[in-house]
Amino acid sequence: MKRLLPKSLIGQLLALVAVTLLIAQAINIVLLYRGAQNQKIVEASVAAAGRITGEVERMSEPGFRERRLRRDGKRWIRRNRPSLTVQSAIGPSQRRLPAVEERAARAFANMGISVLAVQVAQVETLPANMTNSVIGRGGERRKTMRAVGYRNKPRPIDGYILMSAQIADGQWLNIASTIRDRNPRLVRTLLFQTAVIYLILLIPLIWLGRHISRPLKALTKGAEDFRPGAQEPIAESGPPDTRQLIAAFNEMNGRVGAMLDEKDVMLGAIGHDLRTPLAALRVRVESVEDEDERNRMIAGIDDMDRTLDDILSLARLGRSKEAAEPTDISALIETVADEFTDMGADVSFTRSGRITAPIRATLIRRALRNLISNAVNYGQSAAISVEKSGDKDGDKSGDKRGDKRGDKLVIHVDDQGPGLAEDQIEAMFEPFARAEISRNRATGGSGLGLTLARAIMRDHGGDVQLKNRAEGGLRASLILSAN
Repeated sequence: MKRLLPKSLIGQLLALVAVTLLIAQAINIVLLYRGAQNQKIVEASVAAAGRITGEVERMSEPGFRERRLRRDGKRWIRRNRPSLTVQSAIGPSQRRLPAVEERAARAFANMGISVLAVQVAQVETLPANMTNSVIGRGGERRKTMRAVGYRNKPRPIDGYILMSAQIADGQWLNIASTIRDRNPRLVRTLLFQTAVIYLILLIPLIWLGRHISRPLKALTKGAEDFRPGAQEPIAESGPPDTRQLIAAFNEMNGRVGAMLDEKDVMLGAIGHDLRTPLAALRVRVESVEDEDERNRMIAGIDDMDRTLDDILSLARLGRSKEAAEPTDISALIETVADEFTDMGADVSFTRSGRITAPIRATLIRRALRNLISNAVNYGQSAAISVEKSGDKDGDKSGDKRGDKRGDKLVIHVDDQGPGLAEDQIEAMFEPFARAEISRNRATGGSGLGLTLARAIMRDHGGDVQLKNRAEGGLRASLILSAN
């Protein structure tokens, strides 16, 4: 499932703030919109109650009907004034507003108007029987406004409030009041307000995020490129907490470098103290008269010396002072292959053109020698080939270690030996691990060749793989980045 949140801490913080702000502003918009709708209903009901109040007061004046009503056939017609009916103009199917009815009754009482009952309803369209008893349509006002040159467009009608009040004689005064949008641009204004709030709040947060993330990125890169003692201290920047973190990292780097320096001094002393008695022992062994016994003793001393050299090399790996330089891989392989060929080993190399990669040649040469030596000793021959390709599905080493390399340079060393059991392949990279009796100390191996080769390749950002060939034998592959 695709992640919706950003991967970075700052991105997640900004996303959380943005979502929280959006939810809060959405609630605010809903509340303001509902408040605006209620305000429209209140304004319309107040206008209706005021018109009914005025009509009740006029009805108490002598000669009111004769002055305010005019006959048209047999009907009494009232223009924009409450109609007087025997029954309420609000039917049972119309939506009543009890809260507005209660407020209207209190308003009539406060104004000293005696009403027996009040009914209020909200409708979308004006009923036919209320055509001549509606206020708020604004016809006369628009005429006056046009006369003085005011061209403001009338606000749209959102519906009507019907109000019926039963007066003392039992009849009902009915009036309709238009519900108009007092602020037709409310939603647009609220959206603009949301955008402004986002800009005012998120721009400083983005700046703060960059202020925090920039030193964190430098710290991350420093951790990825971490080489104890060989790395310049990371500049302390950002907020105080980030500065403390970078300072702690620099201090840790210094401590680790100091410990490794002590380790190198100790290893040098161990190497010197062990090699000196081995050299002295070698001189004494030369005086042994039995040639077979002398040769076995010399072979044992040589084996101890090689093992000691492998252990010291493995312990010092990562502290090499040799810089990575662009190197012709094919020429390097030819040089190593010729060394074995000159000693009578069956080693062949299929050249595939000039391939250059940035490597530490001395270390890569040693890793290649270890693989070729294993192939010759345990598989009778070594066939070397090189290929350059992108990530393959079958290559799991990069995936296991989280490596995201692009092009890869792969050096294959194939032998004709018995191969390895599948459950033993990974175990062969453990120090001093041996697969079977044919791979013992008598063959001259120290058990550290593959361990040292993998450590060298991983120090270059690559790896070593072992795989049984379908046609027989074992394939050992040195994998490193080609860019």
